[in-house]
Amino acid sequence: MSFKDSSEVIELIKKNQAVPAWVSVARKESDLLKALVTGEKFNDVLINRIENIESASRAVSRKKYSKNIVDMLSRTMNPRSAVFNAFGGSVRNRMTTSNLDTFTSLLSKFKGQKSIKKYLSENLFRWMDSDPNSVIFMEYVEDEDIYPTYKSINDIRNYESDGQLLKYIVFEPKEVNTGNEVYMIWRVVDGKTDYRIKQRGMDFTEVEELTFDHPFGVVPAVITSDMQVTGSEKRITPIFDIVPLSEDYARDKSIKTIYKFQNGFPRHWRYEKECRACNGTGKTGEDHSACNTCGGEGHLRKNDVTDVDIIPVPLDNEDPLIAPHVAGFVSPDLATWSKMSEELVEIEDTAFNTIWGTKRVKKGGNETATGRFIDVQPIMVKLDDFADNAEWIHNKLAHFVENWLNGAPKEEFDFFISYGRRFIIESPDAILERYTEARDKGDNSTILDKLLDEYILSNYRNNPIMIDEMQKKRQVEPYVHQDIDQVNLIFGTEEANRIVLFPDFWSQADISRTVEELKVDFEQFVSNDLASKELTEAERTRKLISQLSPLIATKILESMSEDQVLELVGLEKKESNSNN
Repeated sequence: MSFKDSSEVIELIKKNQAVPAWVSVARKESDLLKALVTGEKFNDVLINRIENIESASRAVSRKKYSKNIVDMLSRTMNPRSAVFNAFGGSVRNRMTTSNLDTFTSLLSKFKGQKSIKKYLSENLFRWMDSDPNSVIFMEYVEDEDIYPTYKSINDIRNYESDGQLLKYIVFEPKEVNTGNEVYMIWRVVDGKTDYRIKQRGMDFTEVEELTFDHPFGVVPAVITSDMQVTGSEKRITPIFDIVPLSEDYARDKSIKTIYKFQNGFPRHWRYEKECRACNGTGKTGEDHSACNTCGGEGHLRKNDVTDVDIIPVPLDNEDPLIAPHVAGFVSPDLATWSKMSEELVEIEDTAFNTIWGTKRVKKGGNETATGRFIDVQPIMVKLDDFADNAEWIHNKLAHFVENWLNGAPKEEFDFFISYGRRFIIESPDAILERYTEARDKGDNSTILDKLLDEYILSNYRNNPIMIDEMQKKRQVEPYVHQDIDQVNLIFGTEEANRIVLFPDFWSQADISRTVEELKVDFEQFVSNDLASKELTEAERTRKLISQLSPLIATKILESMSEDQVLELVGLEKKESNSNN
């Protein structure tokens, strides 16, 4: 969409002298979301007095000492990080030689010396969660540089969307004070022009020297959230369904914090001890003024967080002194404290289940949030949705860069990235446990291959060289899912011997070779071993048996002849002498 001229832009600005209702609502919601997601103004937005229950003074203390819940939402949304760490995907880049180096450099140093993917991985989901109506807007300096900027809904007066793209956007006006006059500068961008409009009172004029045509063909911006309220411009945050739960968590956590302050210190008690300065009278001197030592109490007292409750000494037999219990501690109500902690855990688990459609597995309370899940399929489906949006935004921003390099809108773009969809969301230990369970149950090789593949990708996710080596190893290693006992029972000693020889082969193998080449190398290694004069059949068998379980080794020995056993242990059979 493009305006005919600045007169249409001025009419639009006149209609937006007041903040549109949907923008006001979006800003208010963003304040709440930012308090939850980033902790911004957390205490002011979320910690309010509980009417008819909490005193004003305690409400002030709770607001002062409450801590934000950024950690809880971070744990809840943690699986989403797999979007930018997933394996697979592809990149198509058919840029001309003249622009290729510049284009590659711009994407690798997209903002703050970070690549476009790194920039999005650090910011996109946080903006979606806390400010779903915000936009990523591309700014540029003539033909020198182009870079992304984050525009909060608080920076925006209004816009009209077309999906996640914009037909136009009106930014919040900026006040200019020259000393001689005060006026407002409005910025409006459509699919062709970047306008600057000067407002003095209700007089509007175009600032021609600041207005220019841009090369993008559309407003160079994308809305961060892809979920829109029907019939409105307002967008929905991905954490929409757990906002009430998060507010409950924030309130309950703040109450627990105050409870700890009020009751966390075991309270000391003892029988009163007479003040020596005033002999228990509470007064000293000729004027009988209050004793400075005990403050006029007549007994000693400490005044700090470890206050002591003073109990009068019994004076008669009706209230006897029970020695040695002359002092002690009153412990806090630990049951209430524990229940508060349990409630917080329950809320967090419910929030996680609401977002991802599955629960985290817990074993003795020690399993971490990145451990195991009851069902990973709902998580994969949800991650696909997040990856679709991130991929789309990535490509649109890259296409803005293409248009800028081209100097005009392009109909067909040379760059396209497809995000990987092999999400690894469980820890290596959790995947290894599932693999071991599947192997023990006798699951088929397709399932075992998939789990072993996931384990390698998870365990070496930050080391692509090791991933390549371990992937080759699992494809070359014989009987990778069976142990040596199983192979020996089913296929015999010769095949089991291949398992024994593989570690020796791999220790000297050329890892740079392809899988097929390595398989050929291994077969040659086995052949050379069998033909070796230095390794007799007995030595090979001895080496094999040393790696077998005692039970299997015993069965092999029982099946061998006396001569074979003697040869195996390195002895010769003594011929019987008929004369003896």
